[in-house]
Amino acid sequence: MDMTAEELARLRSIAEEGRHAPLLGGWHLILWGVAMTIALLVNWAVLERHLNWPGYSLSISWFGLVILAWIGSALIQVRQEGRPGALSVGNRVARTVWLFAGGFLTVLSVGLFARGMLVGGAEAWQLYAMMPPIGFGVYAIAISASGMAADDSGARLYAWMSLVFAAITAMLIGEGALYPATAAGVLLISIGWGTHQLRSARHAR
Repeated sequence: MDMTAEELARLRSIAEEGRHAPLLGGWHLILWGVAMTIALLVNWAVLERHLNWPGYSLSISWFGLVILAWIGSALIQVRQEGRPGALSVGNRVARTVWLFAGGFLTVLSVGLFARGMLVGGAEAWQLYAMMPPIGFGVYAIAISASGMAADDSGARLYAWMSLVFAAITAMLIGEGALYPATAAGVLLISIGWGTHQLRSARHAR
């Protein structure tokens, strides 16, 4: 069936609205930012002997907080179903990108845990020091991709911040300042980008 010019214009308008629909991942980012910051500070406290915990407690803290964050994200996702813009291209891309970004970091953490258990020794557990620069690199990719899909130029600032912190944390590997610096970066980027999304979604109503 042929469409009239009016129908084509209406479909084009709907498509444009979907393209510019705000991202809805603000609460997810804030939740994960808080969880990761706590895990990082626990890592720092254990490695600096402020907490007299064994090396494997690092993995337990990461896994425990990641599981809690996954549960929290699932509950947030249920509440967001049916919201205007939830099925927009930007939000679908963002969900997919962050799903696999989180999956990659989880798999990496599991692999390091398995190696630590098999090899043993403090050196094996210290490989977790690679997580911060890798994590910030993943942040940069996920933020830039979701921001581009949603046509949100605000993503550029946080993507570049992620790359800066990737470089900073790579230089700090083996230093006591690594985990506090990482925690600062996670808070600045996750809460900043998450708050930006919440503000954009509020203004779009």
